[in-house]
Amino acid sequence: MLQAIDRAWDSPRTVYAACAISLAIGLFFIFVWAPHPWGREGFDHYHDIAIALAGGAPFPTMEVPWAYAYFVAAFYRLFGVRPWIPLTVQAGLNALAPLLVFALARTWCNRRTAVLAAVLTGVFSFNTIYASTESSDAVCTVIFLTAIVTFTKALGDGGLGWFAITGVLGGLAPQFRPNLILVAPLLAGYAVWIKRTRETVVRAAALLACFGAMLAPWIVRNYRLTGMVLPTSVHGGVQLWYGTLQVGPALQSRARNIRSVFEAPAFEYTSLDEVPIVVEGQVNCTEEVLDEVALAYWSDRDETERRLAPSRTEARHYTFEIPAPRARTVIYYYFVTQWSGDSRIIRTTPRAGRRAPFVYFVNDDHFGDLDVHGDLVDVFDVARLIRRQAWHEPVPDEERLSAAGVTDAAAAAALLLPPVAAAAVIGVESDQTIARLTFRDGSSMAVPREWSGRITDLAFTEGAAAALMSSHVPFRTLAARTPARVSSIDSCTQVTDIAVNQVFYRREPHMMRRYSALAFDNIRRDPGGFALAAAYRAVRLFLIQGTADKDTAQQFNGSRRVYAAATGISIVYLTLLVIGAIVGWRRGYQVGLPLLLIAYVPATLAPVLTNMRYTVTVQPLMFIFMAIAISALTSLARADAATERIG
Repeated sequence: MLQAIDRAWDSPRTVYAACAISLAIGLFFIFVWAPHPWGREGFDHYHDIAIALAGGAPFPTMEVPWAYAYFVAAFYRLFGVRPWIPLTVQAGLNALAPLLVFALARTWCNRRTAVLAAVLTGVFSFNTIYASTESSDAVCTVIFLTAIVTFTKALGDGGLGWFAITGVLGGLAPQFRPNLILVAPLLAGYAVWIKRTRETVVRAAALLACFGAMLAPWIVRNYRLTGMVLPTSVHGGVQLWYGTLQVGPALQSRARNIRSVFEAPAFEYTSLDEVPIVVEGQVNCTEEVLDEVALAYWSDRDETERRLAPSRTEARHYTFEIPAPRARTVIYYYFVTQWSGDSRIIRTTPRAGRRAPFVYFVNDDHFGDLDVHGDLVDVFDVARLIRRQAWHEPVPDEERLSAAGVTDAAAAAALLLPPVAAAAVIGVESDQTIARLTFRDGSSMAVPREWSGRITDLAFTEGAAAALMSSHVPFRTLAARTPARVSSIDSCTQVTDIAVNQVFYRREPHMMRRYSALAFDNIRRDPGGFALAAAYRAVRLFLIQGTADKDTAQQFNGSRRVYAAATGISIVYLTLLVIGAIVGWRRGYQVGLPLLLIAYVPATLAPVLTNMRYTVTVQPLMFIFMAIAISALTSLARADAATERIG
């Protein structure tokens, strides 16, 4: 019996059987039952994006890279919106993973270990779970493993072609999973490190050239839209911010960190000053005939009023582009519409037009008071009024505030909040170090005596106080009195659904910058806590850890049992990985490269918000070390059994 088992581990048929098992499990998860709650359509909106792409729409975001959406869209274009078709292909690709693992393990270890690693991959890979839902992980893992196979061949015979293919695959992989953006440069550096020759440097340069060529179309597309070099998605900024929120008492859930309230900005602004400002508005009135719509604007750097015709019109949705300011500035704007019917009518939005225009800020100071000309009553005015009441400090624009009926912090808060919340203002309490505006719902806004002027130095708690942070009212609106009664035509002809820089190629790059600034502000305040949290996440990445907190983990029927089982399995995986690494190193196996690739994940992702999903790309490499560990433990068990028989 043992001889038959030994022959099985030496047979390539076992590897093919592992591939077949992987495919069977994948198809079972697709067509019968899946252990995840997402359904076939996944969780990253690839399904919706693919439908749009299949219909001929352009790629609509920078939050996720392009490759997987186009992979799914190709099948939707050919066969209609039938998710089971790309998923079946996906499961088939995922079934190649045992064969790829076998090829790698046979190079680094020995044949028996390679066969066992292939079997483990075919039966126990988490990628098979993700292959049954529209997620980029399974396809990306196959591309990643193929790149490592071609790289090992390149190291073996030094062929320039293998280096070039590795570069192509290394450039394709991050278009599925952005965190792999540095793998190709890492491989090029590894090649030069182990073979310090001129030929290797040339071949590594070819790898990097092919890597760059694969990234080039995405980079060019993003640069044309934003004027920024973005080699992958813009999602890293928010992930880093989330990571800086999960520290200390909030280590397990960012929702518990009160600093999460700073996600909402105090002003409508953009940090992008090198590209045009995109202004949108909708005109829905059908009672009159719309003859013309224009955008009037000026700035604090050039007070000459200019008017723009729409750059694009779609079903009475109008888009205007204010030229790039190329500097910090304040933009003032309003809409002008001309109508014809019983009489010619000219209307402005807002109604007071130039006397009370909309205000928009262009500034990369994400936390300061951007209202440099006192156009708004805002949270910074509330903070200064609190300081005046607490410590008798002077208040800029005090006369203007008083003229608007704002005499103290409570009055300012009442002006900024909805009537129900405004009635809940209690007042200001203070001591020598801090002053606090409190509300009847228990929330508060605290201002420290030592204040840099940054909004992130203030403390807000959830409720009316947090709502206050992002509220503002234009002074000119308070001064420009509108008629007590507004005719139906006046209401009808107003421009609605006004948005500034809310198209994805303006909003997403700006939010990447804002989230990054929020993250570095958090790190500056608690570098030690962030370092400890990152160290914890470096290990946590390899473990599945469920929770009943819906803000931290997906909740579904039976989730408690599924998470408990997954936690136990992932602990076993990690334990065997460590044992296998030690045994492999002591036996002289070529474990340096696979260990480097596995360590790449926590080294690059531990600072950001992560979970075990981010390690599934390198999980097949983990199975190689698990196979080494199992082989070693089996050998020990056999040796003990033989000793007992002899005894």
